[in-house]
Amino acid sequence: MKNNFKTVCILFFGLFILVGCTPSPTPAMDEYRLSVALPIKNTDTTKCAKKLLKVEQAYGDKLFMSLKMHYVQGKYKQYAYAQSRWAQSPNEKITQSITEYLRAMHLFKSVQNAASKTKNDLRLEVNIEDFMQYFDENEKNSYVNIAITCNLIDDATHKIVAVKTFKVHVKAKSDDAFGGVAALNEGLKIFLKECGLWLQGVCLDKRKRV
Repeated sequence: MKNNFKTVCILFFGLFILVGCTPSPTPAMDEYRLSVALPIKNTDTTKCAKKLLKVEQAYGDKLFMSLKMHYVQGKYKQYAYAQSRWAQSPNEKITQSITEYLRAMHLFKSVQNAASKTKNDLRLEVNIEDFMQYFDENEKNSYVNIAITCNLIDDATHKIVAVKTFKVHVKAKSDDAFGGVAALNEGLKIFLKECGLWLQGVCLDKRKRV
């Protein structure tokens, strides 16, 4: 009887040790996406109405081509959020958003994505220079900066038709990953509107050969 009691005690003790040593589940990673659906105003007919445009894949620092969400603290420190990441890398989302927005504007006869093999009249190169959340040294007062340069190029001559750098600054409503995503989302909307207006102006400018 004593042996049975000992055996039971040893089994319970072993079970207790195993349960106690079982690692706790890792917290689920929060994934964030940008959503930039915008109302589109009908554009006037311009000399681009018969042109085919190709939007090249946006490029830039590898930070903007990754699913990791980075932020800057103070002047010199840069970190990645441990439990937050992008569902779609910024460069892919920016490329997709520009393509969809320009299609909806009907400024060009057709707007093709980067994977298209069709012959185009113009192409839009997009360089992401900044797309980041910033904090002060105390991790307060969060804001985002966006800087994107667009080059409109004649596909036949490879000459630059027009170039413009867009800079957007938006204060975050909360000093965390969610606040940064919301501010970047708002900043991307502002960029799309300004980029669309710029291209419309280029297409209306008689001095520009498009």
